[in-house]
Amino acid sequence: MLNGFSARGLSLTRYAIASMVMLIIFIRQKNKTPPSLKDLFRFAILGFFGFFAYNVFLNSGESRITAAGANFIISQAPIIVAILAFVFWGEKINKYGIFGFVIAIIGATIIFFSKNDTSFEFIGICLVYGACFSGAIYSVFQKSLFIKFHPIEAITYCIWFGTIMLLIYSNQAYTELATADLSSILVVVYIGIFPGALGYLFWGYAFRHLSATIAISFLYFMPIISLFLGWIFLGETEAYSVIVGGIISVIGAFIISKYGLNKKTN
Repeated sequence: MLNGFSARGLSLTRYAIASMVMLIIFIRQKNKTPPSLKDLFRFAILGFFGFFAYNVFLNSGESRITAAGANFIISQAPIIVAILAFVFWGEKINKYGIFGFVIAIIGATIIFFSKNDTSFEFIGICLVYGACFSGAIYSVFQKSLFIKFHPIEAITYCIWFGTIMLLIYSNQAYTELATADLSSILVVVYIGIFPGALGYLFWGYAFRHLSATIAISFLYFMPIISLFLGWIFLGETEAYSVIVGGIISVIGAFIISKYGLNKKTN
């Protein structure tokens, strides 16, 4: 974990920064749609799943299993999203899509078993799967918000509701922020702005214009991108098996995005 911050304190601080960034973007947005009480309830529900429950489950789970194990479980999110998208949005995956998912999972499995820290604990597994399901629910059902609201509006409301729920960690976050060094604070600001606010905003735009199954398949590009960025900026090197697993995952994601859905659905 980032020096000076616990997982819980970091969650609140990060999303508090992300919420402020989204508020600034929201204020500059023109022609906003006033939300009804029903809309606010929907925002609160998705804020709960996408920001509060996801972080609580993930942070609790990662304290019980290794990072490699948690990443492997989270990498199964596209499958959950595809199932939910089929049930609620009628997105039908063809045989090529199923083949692509199998290929991508094989790649993720190779990466997982290439790591040395692969121990598991049942409760930890359940908690991380809780995070996986929470993130999938948020990803799929945010599409319904974009029928009425611009992504900037919808994501701002959701992230604010989620951040308010994370205030249960306010004492811990305040204490850690008060004692953290400048470099750690700058890192928190960075992850609040880019992976936080802008990451969720771009994610929302993707789900607005693409099918949920296609959009979520791009998560399989993350391992190979992480390897590349780690090599460029941190000088990190990985075993060849990790690189091979990342490439296989990318191939699977490409198959899903290019050929995975029936033409009518896509």
